[in-house]
Amino acid sequence: MEKVETKLHLPALKKPSGSLVVKKDDKPVKTFSISSVQKQGALGNILKGESIRQKMHKEQQAHKGLDLVLMGDLTGSMYAYHAILKRKFTEICTTLFQLIPNLRIGIIFYLDHGSGDVYVTKVQPLTVNVEQLQTFISGTPDGNGGDSDEAVEDALYDALEMNWSEINARSIVLFGDARPHEVCACPHQYDYFNIVRLLFEKQVTINTVYCSTGVDYRRLTELHKVGIGDFSHRISRLDDACFFSWIANVTGGVAIGVQQIDDIVDIIKAMAAKDAGKIDELEKEELKITLRPIPALVHIKEQAKLIEEKKKLLGYK
Repeated sequence: MEKVETKLHLPALKKPSGSLVVKKDDKPVKTFSISSVQKQGALGNILKGESIRQKMHKEQQAHKGLDLVLMGDLTGSMYAYHAILKRKFTEICTTLFQLIPNLRIGIIFYLDHGSGDVYVTKVQPLTVNVEQLQTFISGTPDGNGGDSDEAVEDALYDALEMNWSEINARSIVLFGDARPHEVCACPHQYDYFNIVRLLFEKQVTINTVYCSTGVDYRRLTELHKVGIGDFSHRISRLDDACFFSWIANVTGGVAIGVQQIDDIVDIIKAMAAKDAGKIDELEKEELKITLRPIPALVHIKEQAKLIEEKKKLLGYK
């Protein structure tokens, strides 16, 4: 029996003119690409990683406080400042620990080499124990000092080894009236220029208080101008006031002189509040007590604004 071939005839779609119409899809056909999927997966991991890092950063910022190191000359000419610090330290701590969350305070006192004194530097690591800090301040003796320069370089070296927090902002308030020794005159061959550079790289801000009435306290910043972080030109044998100006300017700190010895208390509070981002709050609290602006605090606040503008231009956080 013969097979009959059956053909299925479908009507052609026609335009009104009668010509055939080729039907096209409105949307292009999607193609599957393994490489694009892999890229998307990698991007997802990156975004996920970024999200984790952002959360960690926010968490750190929420717990960020201040590591404050008071670094002071206790040679003969600085006796009166040490006496005030002994007397007023509890007041300083009461203000700052209430104002600044997660605050820790450390202390480095220094004298000089070869002067017959019982120490060159004495270090109290960073702590929250106010009683321990007060005992350290009261129990550290003053000294005589040797030549006109003092062992500032030794104190700066000790600051490198301080128990700095990984999270907190890092601040030094250096008060004294004499410059450090050059390398050739330091028994340990400490190079203060390189030590300051290393401290800056550790994100330590050095604020300075030049304890002499020979310079207008508002002019100290202008004595040795230098860009923040500019260690391209080595400095040496600066006079005392210029050294205190340089070291603050190059690390993004504030340099100030004192009009009266008692000013050291307000200056320490203001420097710490500045580096903790709490200077406005300190100003409000102090106004409740003094009923008038404190000149040193106002000056430090003005200088801090200028420094922040410079940091933004240079790309520093």
